Amino acid sequence: MNDLEAQTLGLPGPIAADLLEAATCASFGAYRAAGLLARRAVEQVAVLRRVPLEKRTLDQKLGWLLEAGHLPRASLAHARTVRDVGTAAAHGGEALTKAEADAVVASALVVARAVLLREN
Repeated sequence: MNDLEAQTLGLPGPIAADLLEAATCASFGAYRAAGLLARRAVEQVAVLRRVPLEKRTLDQKLGWLLEAGHLPRASLAHARTVRDVGTAAAHGGEALTKAEADAVVASALVVARAVLLREN
């Protein structure tokens, strides 16, 4: 078991799988795919916490997680990274960099653990 696999223990299977696949994509140069998978993992986190249906954008979902007390303020910078890089991966015209892909995967892991495992 590698370090990332160990860090995903306790997370729901589909979220852990997306995070592990995102990390694999980042390591092979598929940076946009890494961003999209990290984004999807965090969106699944919001769904598990029963985000209201009117919260449609990633920004709205992350804001709701914070406002509803599911996401600790200590994880706010990571939420912003997921929002910014995830949105760029989904809607941006420019390619992501390795640094952005690595950052979004790490930040998505922090957000998922903070919300689902109640870690700061």
